[in-house]
Amino acid sequence: MSIVIRIAEAKDLLPIQRLVAKAGLTEEGIEKRLDHFLVVETDEKEIVGTVGIEPIGNDGLLRSLVIKSEHWNAKIGLDFLEIALAYAKQKELDQLYLITHRSLEFFEYLGFKIIEDEHIPEHVENSPHFGQYVKGVTKLMALDLQTEDKAE
Repeated sequence: MSIVIRIAEAKDLLPIQRLVAKAGLTEEGIEKRLDHFLVVETDEKEIVGTVGIEPIGNDGLLRSLVIKSEHWNAKIGLDFLEIALAYAKQKELDQLYLITHRSLEFFEYLGFKIIEDEHIPEHVENSPHFGQYVKGVTKLMALDLQTEDKAE
């Protein structure tokens, strides 16, 4: 099986919403930001993964990262996230944030760092998707995309 990772199109909205809802994540706002989503598509044109990079000023919030379990393996997950990070850099974002309650080591491997509650930037805290953050349960992580460029 081969996969393609591409920018989402209008026809992808319903499959993305279904995938995100089935994973127990909120699909709220996807329709407004569809052009900021990537999809993983099989050679049969089935969407089996998605991730959004919601703009927040000069920063972005990685959201709705889902890959169907039967298509998930470490290589696909890593490749997908690396492409998403490259996409965020292409959009010239400064920082990329994400909210998670698992896979901390995976995101740390990619360079994300945990942001303590007292250091959460106001513009991130005021973003619509930040409602998913639960103090003491989820963690906010950040990746400095500008430092990444200077290090290369």
